[in-house]
Amino acid sequence: MMDIVSYISFSFDRRYMMRWIGAGLILFIPGANFLSLGYLSRASSLSMIGGIGLPTWERKSELWWEGAKLCAIFVLYEALPCFLFSSGFLLSSLGNFVTDFIGSIMKVLAGIAFLVCSFFIPFAFCTFIEATDVKKAFEIEKIAGAVKEVLISYILAYGACAFCIYVGYEFHRIPFGFILSSVFIYYVMLVATYAFTQLFRRTSLPEGRLR
Repeated sequence: MMDIVSYISFSFDRRYMMRWIGAGLILFIPGANFLSLGYLSRASSLSMIGGIGLPTWERKSELWWEGAKLCAIFVLYEALPCFLFSSGFLLSSLGNFVTDFIGSIMKVLAGIAFLVCSFFIPFAFCTFIEATDVKKAFEIEKIAGAVKEVLISYILAYGACAFCIYVGYEFHRIPFGFILSSVFIYYVMLVATYAFTQLFRRTSLPEGRLR
């Protein structure tokens, strides 16, 4: 298994750089960003079977659909926190003490729900990619069990990824920062995809294809 440092060094090879830079440039373009997400799915699939290198951009229609599925999984995972937050915002806007108090509580609950739901998304993505079945991404009990098997490494990877994405977001403050932020955040997602895929392979969750 290639470690993270080796993977980062490898990904900066001139043969591969433009593959992820191109994906990063369209990360925040609605619709087109499904291609970027689909490329992450293909990169995970390659790592899942022990492949070396970065995937090509062949069969773009398949990439787009894979990205659309990943986006749908993310939206469904975050449906509860979004509902709680929107409900809290609505109640707070009514302008009396009781509704404002309840609304504030719901916003706090929305933040907690966001953290909890987001925490399991990396392995939900891996489960979908390995099984090629969207329904597998919502087998929460199995996914939570797999996370528990590699919990310390998972938390470290999740925390590092969240911190790096925050740093990438701050690039908006500098000239041409939007472009730099888009590419940097995508690269963080690419490395995180590799890291979580390798963690996933160490658990008992993968089915037939990895055994």
